[in-house]
Amino acid sequence: MKTKLAVGLIVLALASSALALGDISIGPYYGMNIPIVNEEIKSGGMFGIQAKFAPISFLAAGLHFQSRNYGDPSAELFYGSDTKDGGKLQSFGMDAYLGKTSGIGPNFYLMASIGSYKWTRDNMEDISKTAYAFGPGVEIVLPINLGIEGRGMFEVVPTGDKGSWKSFMWFIGLNYHIGLGAM
Repeated sequence: MKTKLAVGLIVLALASSALALGDISIGPYYGMNIPIVNEEIKSGGMFGIQAKFAPISFLAAGLHFQSRNYGDPSAELFYGSDTKDGGKLQSFGMDAYLGKTSGIGPNFYLMASIGSYKWTRDNMEDISKTAYAFGPGVEIVLPINLGIEGRGMFEVVPTGDKGSWKSFMWFIGLNYHIGLGAM
């Protein structure tokens, strides 16, 4: 009886250590950002890098950095057209994932994010705001610890004057997974 108990405790300790490894992934992504009802900017490209830690299969937390370029909008004036600089935006934020976030095969999840948002344009003052984003995603993790991920996000940036800027973003990325453990 004592031997079975000792073996059981050792197996339990080893199993919990394997599960504690969880999954860590890191990788780049590229996509597009599309402003919604915002005539000050046009659609543009975005790229970034993200890191994600999933202590258990259905819950994860992550960090991201992204850089976006906006297209230059033009306005028709009585003397002709005028073009503004769409500008560049950099964002650093924290992400939370709910759903299957790790393990070999397809992983479907919902994501929510909060981040620091800094928009710079020529001949205009820089704008720094807090941005909120949410949306669905899917990642197909291959047995070689590489994952191909696609995500769509809706972003809201409160402007402080009872309004907000809104954007739809989508991207595809490639993630390298470390420590897939016993998921």
